[in-house]
Amino acid sequence: MKKEIKIALVGNPNSGKSTLFNSITGLNQKVANFPGVTVDKRTGTATLVSSSGEKISALVIDLPGTYSLYPKSMDERVPFQVLCDPQNESHPDLTVIIADGTNLKRSLFLCSQIVDLKRPAILVINMMDIVRFKGIEIDFKLLSERLGIPVVPMNARKQEGLEELKKVITAVIKSPPKDFFNIHGLAPEVIEGISKTLD
Repeated sequence: MKKEIKIALVGNPNSGKSTLFNSITGLNQKVANFPGVTVDKRTGTATLVSSSGEKISALVIDLPGTYSLYPKSMDERVPFQVLCDPQNESHPDLTVIIADGTNLKRSLFLCSQIVDLKRPAILVINMMDIVRFKGIEIDFKLLSERLGIPVVPMNARKQEGLEELKKVITAVIKSPPKDFFNIHGLAPEVIEGISKTLD
């Protein structure tokens, strides 16, 4: 029996998110618009195989780049709506957060907000070739323990780490236990207010 899941890719602009999207989905891609906004909706499909041999059909959604779940533009409003609204048609079963390994601190702000949604998530630390070239040291195990989610190092441009990411996606991923900033504690008044400022 084939299982079906939705995976959202999210990250800061220029983090290599679209490169990873292309690597996972290959030529199985479509471009449309997110409902109600003139923002590109890039989706693709991929078939993943779990360690037990189970085939998983994944719908992969490439969300517009954002620095925060609190939107300041129409592009940033899309990740907010998709990730924070369980009724949204694109609401994912799993969120893959792509971070630029050379500027990890900036990416961790968005990551902490997504972790606090209490939904399955994976952090991909991208651009590992540049990280190594610059002599930057990252403790992936400690970072994973602190965040409560799996952390996968990658060089998406060369597809290094892609198979490892696929293995982690197909594994049983539990909701992260850590609290960072509780976005649900602000709902619905603040969330409604944010939406109104963009209307």
